[in-house]
Amino acid sequence: MTRRDLLRRSAASTLAAIALEAQDAAPVPTSPALNWLGGMTPPLEAGVSWGIPWPRGTVSKSQTFSLTAGGTALPLQQWPLAYWPDGSIKWTGFATVAHTAGDFRLAPGTPAPPASPIKVTESGTAVDIDTGRIQARISKQGAAFIDSITMDGRAVTGSARLICMLEGGASFTSDIRKVTVEQRGPVRAAVKIEGVHKADSGAREWLPFTVRLYFYAGLESIRLIHSFVFDGDDKRDFIRGLGVAFGVPMREQVHNRHVRFSGEGEGLWSEPVQPATGRRFLMAPGSRTNVFAEQLAGKRLPKREAFDAAGQKLLHDWAVWSDYKLVQASADGFSVQKRVNGESCWLDAAAGHRASGLVFAGDVSGGLAVGLRHFWQSHPRSLEVRNATGTSAELRVWLWSPDAPAMDLRHYDLVNGVEHAHDLDSSYEDVQTGFSTPHGVARTSEMTLFPSAGVPSKEDTAHQAQLAEEPPLIVATPQHIHAAGVFGIWSLPDRSTSAKRQIEDQLDAAFALYHKEVEQRHWYGFWNYGDVMHQHDGPRHMWRYDIGGFAWDNTELGTDMWLWYSFLRTGRAEIFRMAEAMTRHTGEVDVYHLGRFAGLGSRHNVRHWGCGAKEARISQAAYRRFFYYLTTDERAGDLMRAVVDADYKSLEIDAMRLASPLTAPNPYPARVRGGPDWLAFVGSWMTEWERTGEPKYRDKIIAGMDSIAKMPYGFMTGPNQLYGYDPATGKLYPMVEDGFGHYNLTVIMGGAEVIFELNELIDHPGWKKAWLQYCRLMSASKDVVARDMTSGTEGADARFADPGRLAGYVYVQTKEAAFASKAWSGVTGGRQRPLTYATTAIKGPEALNPIDEVTGISTNSVSQNCLQAIEVLAMCGDRMPG
Repeated sequence: MTRRDLLRRSAASTLAAIALEAQDAAPVPTSPALNWLGGMTPPLEAGVSWGIPWPRGTVSKSQTFSLTAGGTALPLQQWPLAYWPDGSIKWTGFATVAHTAGDFRLAPGTPAPPASPIKVTESGTAVDIDTGRIQARISKQGAAFIDSITMDGRAVTGSARLICMLEGGASFTSDIRKVTVEQRGPVRAAVKIEGVHKADSGAREWLPFTVRLYFYAGLESIRLIHSFVFDGDDKRDFIRGLGVAFGVPMREQVHNRHVRFSGEGEGLWSEPVQPATGRRFLMAPGSRTNVFAEQLAGKRLPKREAFDAAGQKLLHDWAVWSDYKLVQASADGFSVQKRVNGESCWLDAAAGHRASGLVFAGDVSGGLAVGLRHFWQSHPRSLEVRNATGTSAELRVWLWSPDAPAMDLRHYDLVNGVEHAHDLDSSYEDVQTGFSTPHGVARTSEMTLFPSAGVPSKEDTAHQAQLAEEPPLIVATPQHIHAAGVFGIWSLPDRSTSAKRQIEDQLDAAFALYHKEVEQRHWYGFWNYGDVMHQHDGPRHMWRYDIGGFAWDNTELGTDMWLWYSFLRTGRAEIFRMAEAMTRHTGEVDVYHLGRFAGLGSRHNVRHWGCGAKEARISQAAYRRFFYYLTTDERAGDLMRAVVDADYKSLEIDAMRLASPLTAPNPYPARVRGGPDWLAFVGSWMTEWERTGEPKYRDKIIAGMDSIAKMPYGFMTGPNQLYGYDPATGKLYPMVEDGFGHYNLTVIMGGAEVIFELNELIDHPGWKKAWLQYCRLMSASKDVVARDMTSGTEGADARFADPGRLAGYVYVQTKEAAFASKAWSGVTGGRQRPLTYATTAIKGPEALNPIDEVTGISTNSVSQNCLQAIEVLAMCGDRMPG
């Protein structure tokens, strides 16, 4: 068969058809029902972007859609996110503006235009955006990425710039290098701004950043996504403060200026810059009405000269407050302080538990509120207003608060400046000198800007805080996503029998356990939020936070995938939010974005970047694509594209250099494992292929499939499934003559899920034969596999099949009942019943705080058990024991 013939045969596989049949899937409706995530209608009119999948061959590139809510047409913008191999649309991105209770219907048709389509005008020096409510100018050079925001002909926001301070006093400001308009409306405009932080005095440039601004037709709010990469020296560069500063013009007299912070829930701390209260009351001119209530509500008071002499004296005598700050030093406490000026003390004003992260500064002619998402979860953070008494206040949103100790990114165990290795046997840790570095890791933060033409009502300010903390998302039903045939093999919840109910209860209990542990164990903090721990420590009644490879999980064994498949099948908002936070973390903090290890990620460790194992299994696009397709998030798209050529890193870094050192020169450019290395590359290539429709990376996948199909023992050619590799061609080679072997990590880092999906996209008979053989004979000896290369009949009784998903795959292909039984044994632990998660209450001196504990668990076991259950239910639901 020629390659041309092979590519022509790309079609829906038998596997996909059987998996769908097993779920009794109904045809995809032409008008899928959509709703708000969690059924929560946004408190204010909001712009929203989301993705919808389609079955292969049902939506052409030219197809347009319309959107209604309760029968009312809504404005709609659409763009392709991914394509099927036949060129039809696989995923479509949509954007609208809505404030309805849901009940959305998407149907083929002409989209309704917005009442005020976004206007984008670009020159050599700036990009101007007009939403119909605001006009924003985005600079293409200099320090300020926003020059101004205007409403009703008045500038309500001045320049916006990034700021950084180092321990020792050095300060830095953003310096723009590139501005790209990514979308131009009519509903949504997106602008990407790239640059570095440049020293205010001196020549140093560092901390590359990307800021994205999102505008929606008819709205004043702006969504801001901020990402930076740490490229400093962790032993020298201790960041004292990192944030964004916004200028806010102040035109009105001080008693008509206001500052607000959001607190817990819908709570607000809201004060005028000069509170009109004291021993005497300030009375409205010409009446005996106390104006303080009107002032607290943010309403305009008369100018000072309009008051009588007594009133003017009061305004002269009362204190005027210039500076304010809310500091969230930990996940469990914040404080609010203010001061009159730099000569005066900071005065304690209020305190609380967990602030929702919004600050407002302005006067009755206009102002700006900024909400910082995951504020308390990503401590230490703070919000600050400076110079509220001047002609321009500065509103500072601190991603790392200068009121906290400086950021310390050093390794957790250094001796004379060198990493102290604890060994795999002792601490499950792989540490090499110079490898435990944060140089190249990143962090993304999300904000929403709310410019206003006056002081918003307190109710609106509280709603703005809510909107910034939980940006709304429109989602399709699990049934629609499942019927579209995306993301490979997975099942919808099924409680039709007692045994299936037990499995579903197990899946629910596993998520509930980890959802609770995040709060119970306080897995929060700027560099930690979103991740979970790897291994529990029963005797200490805590997780092994301080023991080598047992601490932070860093995607080990597909934790991200477990959460995403759990969301896909249930549609539960709390699962989505946990998966979203994990994807933000693992794609940024656990991956290198520049430098020596760019494109690779770090294995689990006490520090997220602490392990010496730098591998593509952590950085692979297969972990990020769920979030990208469901939300259209461009930052996630950037991260996936950045790792598409991570296979070239195998020329420099051999993942098995310590575990299996070369004993002779490698005749090939590099050496990789069939899994997780090659399978991780394949997941990234598959994603890039479907996003662009370009054949380059598809052909690279096929080159590897061709190679494996020709190997003497198929996918079990060894030793330990180690192959010679050439990243220029994508070809794999046997490393030694007559080499054979298995490797325990081959498919448990997302590799199985990638192949289950890929086999539906590429019909390669040789590869599929090798893959089926691997699933059927995974534990077989070399002699057995050698015989099978000719007969193809070994292991028909499932004795060599791996329990769980791989045996389930064989059952789907052969319908041999023995493989279904073997598959279920991998889910039920061989006891024909699901595992359980029983908690024990721990209190008193045995633990720091009272906890409900599940002992003896590891995250990799839980995530794999749950993934296997989800997949085996789809494959072998008709043969479930009991």
